[in-house]
Amino acid sequence: MSSVGAVSISGMMAAAAQMQASAMRIANSADGGAMAEELANVITSQASFAANAQTLKAQTDMVGQLVDILA
Repeated sequence: MSSVGAVSISGMMAAAAQMQASAMRIANSADGGAMAEELANVITSQASFAANAQTLKAQTDMVGQLVDILA
């Protein structure tokens, strides 16, 4: 796997871990102020995951096109 793919997968895993941690804190929190911050973290995690997934898709598409050119 290329370094781009490895970094993208690592970023997706980090975003998923952040999402899970925020979800657990939301589930266990009774403090409304903390909940607002955690919801912001959830949105940030979603955006990070989507950006990394798009980067991985772009890398995969480029490799596919290169294989087509060389074939």
